[in-house]
Amino acid sequence: MCSTHRQRYFLEEKENRVARPFTGKVRMLLVALNYEGSDSPLNCTIDAERLVAVAKQAKVKDITRLYDTDRFGRDNAPTADNVRAKIKEIGARTGVNDYFVLCFSGHGDSEENPEAPSGVDCLLCLQGEDTMIDDEIASLITTSFPSDARVLMLCDACHSGGIMDVDTGGVWGRMRVSAISGCQEYQTSVDTGDGGVMTNALLKCINRKTVKALRKKRAVSVQYVFNRMVEFVDEEQDDDDEYDSDDESWDSEYEDYEDDEDEYEDSEFEDEEESGQNINLSWPGGCDPSRIAFPF
Repeated sequence: MCSTHRQRYFLEEKENRVARPFTGKVRMLLVALNYEGSDSPLNCTIDAERLVAVAKQAKVKDITRLYDTDRFGRDNAPTADNVRAKIKEIGARTGVNDYFVLCFSGHGDSEENPEAPSGVDCLLCLQGEDTMIDDEIASLITTSFPSDARVLMLCDACHSGGIMDVDTGGVWGRMRVSAISGCQEYQTSVDTGDGGVMTNALLKCINRKTVKALRKKRAVSVQYVFNRMVEFVDEEQDDDDEYDSDDESWDSEYEDYEDDEDEYEDSEFEDEEESGQNINLSWPGGCDPSRIAFPF
């Protein structure tokens, strides 16, 4: 596995090695909780709704939302059973060229596991007393989706650095998987009251004109996006001259491209612990986020 909170290949040509845009459909599952009435309320559904707006602008139509605000009814409450059911449902309609995006915004936690490579497992805190552990999330996806599917998880939660369990060998096989997390396993993520720090950084990045132009072609890598997110987390920047939120049409001239069959390179990264909140990018060995297209 590989994991880093540092920029890789920043401003180098190989930070974006997406040879051909993917041709399939994007299928999204967004799980967001505000925990209203609890001892630790958050404001996380705003994260999900902002991502939904950007995804719809990019012509994503298969969008499933699980919120704890009763907006979409009991069947779409963010319980562990509903998350399991929705992952299986989406997997059943996903083709080999499609892309699954799992977004979580809410509380995260960790628990000791001597058998885990890092010594801990990451948990998602769902409705009520429900939790889901990283091992189960990985198992659900690998057993529900095609063996060579593309998968991206966006997890804006505390202790989320290892949430996709990419540090366990032999889990992901041929899947092209990457995960962007709000912080390291030993850190906490900040809810600003107007969205999480990680999600706000992502939105600033993908709405820059230069990034948006590449996104329209499905030709910007997860690595390229992450590298710029790091900048936005590290410092507040005035990007009014770069920001473009117009609802422009997305062309379909790239639909005839075939998947890139190039071999992925393995790379190793060891990161020292730092204080504060460091967003994290992780991926299993055998694939590289500089070669995986960002989905929307």
